[in-house]
Amino acid sequence: MTFDVKYCLITICTLCFHPEAQGQVLSDTIRSKDIPQVTITSNRTTNPHSVSTSKKADARLMQATGTLQVSDVLKYFSGATVKDYGGVGGLKTVSVRGLGASHTAVAYDGIIITDNQTGQIDLGKFSASQAGSVSMVSGPDNDLLQPAALAAQAAVIGINTDRPDLEDVKQRSSAQIKYGSFNTLSAQAESAFKAGQNNMVEIQGEWLKTDGNYPYTQDNGASSLNMRRENSDVQRLRVEGALFSNFGQNTTLTTRAYWFQSEQGLPANILYNENAAHERLWSRNGFIQSTLTTLLSNRLTLRTSAKYGITYTRYLDPKVNTTLGKTDNRYTEQEGYFSATALYRLADRITASAGIDGRLSTLEGNGADQASPTRYTINSTVAIKYASERLTLTSRLNHVFTTEKTKLRQAAESYNHLSPTAGLNWLVWPDAGLHFRAFFSNTLRLPTFNDLYFEQIGRRDLRPENASVTSAGMVIEKRIGNVLYSVYADAYNSNVKDRIMAVPGKNTAVWMMKNIGQVTTHGFESGLELHSQDGVVRPALLVSYTYQRSMDKSDSNGTTWNHQLPYTPRHSASAVTWIETPYVNASCNLLYSGEYYCNGYNGPEYRMPSYYELGCSVWRNFRIKAIELTLRAECINLTDSRYELVRNYPMPGRQFRISATIEL
Repeated sequence: MTFDVKYCLITICTLCFHPEAQGQVLSDTIRSKDIPQVTITSNRTTNPHSVSTSKKADARLMQATGTLQVSDVLKYFSGATVKDYGGVGGLKTVSVRGLGASHTAVAYDGIIITDNQTGQIDLGKFSASQAGSVSMVSGPDNDLLQPAALAAQAAVIGINTDRPDLEDVKQRSSAQIKYGSFNTLSAQAESAFKAGQNNMVEIQGEWLKTDGNYPYTQDNGASSLNMRRENSDVQRLRVEGALFSNFGQNTTLTTRAYWFQSEQGLPANILYNENAAHERLWSRNGFIQSTLTTLLSNRLTLRTSAKYGITYTRYLDPKVNTTLGKTDNRYTEQEGYFSATALYRLADRITASAGIDGRLSTLEGNGADQASPTRYTINSTVAIKYASERLTLTSRLNHVFTTEKTKLRQAAESYNHLSPTAGLNWLVWPDAGLHFRAFFSNTLRLPTFNDLYFEQIGRRDLRPENASVTSAGMVIEKRIGNVLYSVYADAYNSNVKDRIMAVPGKNTAVWMMKNIGQVTTHGFESGLELHSQDGVVRPALLVSYTYQRSMDKSDSNGTTWNHQLPYTPRHSASAVTWIETPYVNASCNLLYSGEYYCNGYNGPEYRMPSYYELGCSVWRNFRIKAIELTLRAECINLTDSRYELVRNYPMPGRQFRISATIEL
């Protein structure tokens, strides 16, 4: 075990011991008062008090949409563009407001997940069953206790687990089995129990297996062929455990250990399906992380976090034309992370915070010419917020410093960058619940290890991508009778300078990375949400719409000037409706995407047609003494719509799933 790994583990263990103090935990609020306890039957997905566009899907919404993976629920968020390579095992990344997947951070329980090798987190690896909620914030967050690494991002997708509710019982357990089309089988179990007066333990496990050999139609000139997807099998296992501890009334500690492993085939471009569908990918990922929140005085709150993570990846192409007759690449990425953020209440309406994060990342490979880079990154932030009953103002200054070293070849340059953000939320018309919100943010996206050091294409003099976003809009939230409704609309403009692209080098077989020009996006997103808060019959409706004009502004004399970016539809929309009754619950969901292009040059030969997908589900809860049984049946892509999100990577057609869940 290296010194760096030992240091990370010692830091995490140190967080587990903290003396008790007195008082209440200080949250990021201005005034507090006692209110009577109420039962919430429906959580809103939009936050009307946020200075930025904030969306959240709780367990009820994920159940209504029948989401299997976290990436599925993001398709219903306006402003998010999901790139999906098809099937359960296909890569799934998300771009928010045209900035690209590398500008979107992913956080697990408030701690950032990173992939310094590629810069893109595969959201298909995260099961929706492990998440109590999934959130997406485009722009600065209202939470001043947010770690500096997340505050420096243009957008943040949060995967948030729920603290077990063991108020009246000592233990809760549940198990679920699910079977679906293409021989997809999954099983999961979890249990939470009290371990003493101030501790709770939660253990979860999930296993999934699928053949993934769904049918598709391949056009071949005037004729077409009925084919089946090859090499799409997936097998996954996830195990995690969490310890929730209270030290008095003012200090909480959450420690989580996570392990994920998978083996899968990599389905090929269908033009070469018969000859190329033989690549395999193995992945193992584990981490341990801990977060401690404590009140040091009745004005000062401190939150510290630490994490150590390790990822093993193996890629095998057994039929490549080389002297070895195969490509067998193996990579090990390690990362140690520490974060500390302090929140101080300066006055009744003014709070301020300061935070610093340190991250050490390494990448090792089995190749003879591996650079084996090590990156040191320090993020720091200071923020201030004014909040009254009608006005919220936030301002933040983020700083990032990074330096690198390598075992072979020259390391990339060090970077220093300051990024300001500012936002406001003004309750313009209290009786109507009308809020006006606006923000400006500036962020930096560092080149990945692949961008800098990958054999033949890496380039050490790459500059980071510099992105800025300006947004303004309104949101209305109002309750009429037992129905809560909200409407929002936001217009935004984003610019990415020094965009990192792969371009041909000395020939089309040898490529290189290069900073080239900029990308400008003009966009508009809106949505409507209706929820029945109580009653025997509780209907709900969510509708969203996104317009994005993402243009290549790199070269005014180039052939792609003002052309739409690849895989970015100008128009997209979604709708989800469901109804809960004492007898049966039912839902229906719709996804729509307008046409877009699979190439930076928007020629007709690269046009991708518009598509829609319709799904529905029914489920029923049964109570048998102390056991609650839920039976569910669902149909995905009811009309068997055939489409591709990525050119020559077809999506599955009609699918069915059934599941049974037992809770006790």
